[in-house]
Amino acid sequence: MGIHNLAISNPILERAGLIYEETLPEDKKTEAIKTLKRAFDDAGEGKVLDIDSISMTARMILESVRLNQIIRLDNDLVAEDYVYGHCLNVAALTAVIGHDMDYNIVRMRGLIMGALLHDIGKVLDDSAKEEEHPSRGFAYVRKIRKYSTLSAHVVYAHHEKYDGTGFPRGIAGDKIHEYARITAVADVYDRLVSSPEPGKECLLPHQAYEAVMALSSSYLDKRIADLFLMKAPLYPVGSFVVLDRQYIGIVTDVRPKMQARPTVLLIGDMKGKFFEEWFEMKMTDNLTTFISHIMSEEEVIALTERYKKSAVRKNRR
Repeated sequence: MGIHNLAISNPILERAGLIYEETLPEDKKTEAIKTLKRAFDDAGEGKVLDIDSISMTARMILESVRLNQIIRLDNDLVAEDYVYGHCLNVAALTAVIGHDMDYNIVRMRGLIMGALLHDIGKVLDDSAKEEEHPSRGFAYVRKIRKYSTLSAHVVYAHHEKYDGTGFPRGIAGDKIHEYARITAVADVYDRLVSSPEPGKECLLPHQAYEAVMALSSSYLDKRIADLFLMKAPLYPVGSFVVLDRQYIGIVTDVRPKMQARPTVLLIGDMKGKFFEEWFEMKMTDNLTTFISHIMSEEEVIALTERYKKSAVRKNRR
């Protein structure tokens, strides 16, 4: 139908007045996905893609990450746009990691340019096996003028594993270029929290966090994974959470390296009662209070229905 995005409203979040900035602003993200789609379409048709437009997208990511270091990337993509959105998200995540590794502008640009095209091999031959797309992508990008060899090695080696069990070459440790090791961490995380496959459930951010941690001793470079986890969201802004199995709240703020202790807007209790006045609690100041779990979509829907009914009763009075 030509509809690429839908903004879903929720009366609870509307009352909370929750506004937060993504790592990549929505308007710039939408334009970047269009740019990547055009580039990937050109590649799929055997043409040379417009590397200057990819370079402009890389500069946008650099500037956005410089202004916003907290990882906030929504994955509200239709299946047809998944590969482009995934490459964009991975590029943004690599920029956050590269920033924390004190990369200069030249190295950041090389890293981001590699991440933006890391899955381009997937559009070059629809019948190719998964294990073949890094080699196909590498063979394509290495012929592009103004595309650096180091960026091309991201395309080639992002599925190599730190323990040597990856593909296409089965190299291990520091033999894998650092750009590719960074991209591998970002690639794994984004694939865990988003999926183009109908019916396949994505992991919640805290589950993906734990998965990356578990993989950091084999698949991923632990040093790089640890840097990423310092910024990875456990409880993204806007999450509905239950505190100590008593109170229901909405995460309103998260600080780097303190993801387990966000600021939470308390809105009600587990008995179904909504508070007249909602108030924020900084969990950094309340160290004996813990988040017991993130509410599921079904729980949030049920909570929202109860809230709407309570608002109707209140208005009638």
